[in-house]
Amino acid sequence: MADALLTSGGAEPRRRTVSVMDLPLVFLAPRRLFARVEDVCAYRFTGLFLLVCVTLIGWATVETGLVDRQADLLVRKQIADLEEEQRDVVERSELKRLIEERRKAGEFLKLMARIQTIGLAPVVTLASVLLICAALFGVVALSGKKPEWHTLLTVCTYSWFVDVLGRLVWLGLVLRHATLDVDLSLGALMRIVPPMASDPSGTQTAAIYAVLSALDPFHVWFWLLMGLGLHTTSQLRGWRLWVICVLLWLIGAGMRGAGAAAQSLAAATTG
Repeated sequence: MADALLTSGGAEPRRRTVSVMDLPLVFLAPRRLFARVEDVCAYRFTGLFLLVCVTLIGWATVETGLVDRQADLLVRKQIADLEEEQRDVVERSELKRLIEERRKAGEFLKLMARIQTIGLAPVVTLASVLLICAALFGVVALSGKKPEWHTLLTVCTYSWFVDVLGRLVWLGLVLRHATLDVDLSLGALMRIVPPMASDPSGTQTAAIYAVLSALDPFHVWFWLLMGLGLHTTSQLRGWRLWVICVLLWLIGAGMRGAGAAAQSLAAATTG
């Protein structure tokens, strides 16, 4: 197909905008991809494909059986703790009833974990893309330039496929090691470092892990692509471009780091 298409009047040629078929350019030639972005709604099918990919990765994660196994392990621990605490406190029939309630709660927990793994990821993806574009729209408007919503949404949608690649790498490691406890960030280095003897509570370790977990190569790659896309489409340039990209990356990294620190601290406390 020719790159130049005739308009309805046939007088002036119009550049071919981006489509789903251009997704390989995100990884091979992003500058060439973003140079073809126009302020038109050319991201609909690409955005739909993005949400389908995220949903399918969630479905594949559930199909590994590791989500159910993680819920089963939690229920078994709760039952073991219950038996240890209540064995000499309540009657045997009452203890059996409490254990049965825990098992029923475990089935509900597995159902919710499946729904969360499959259904929550595309919702979070869509919300994240819209929030980022809304923030960039405001920044571009404040800079004195005319913000182009379709352009911003197209750049963000295509750049988000780096996150899809990261999810695929994560899923591959999950299948390889048969565990959901896979970390693609530099926080994985904390797994090979022995615990600090001077930190029995685990707070310092959790803080270090939070900082390292924020340094995820796929998230850094995403913001580099966003910066390139904003520069190529002339939405933002100069110091404003990199300041806003770094700021938004820090906000996202801080949220991920806080969550990772909470999990690390909880693991240290229960351990």
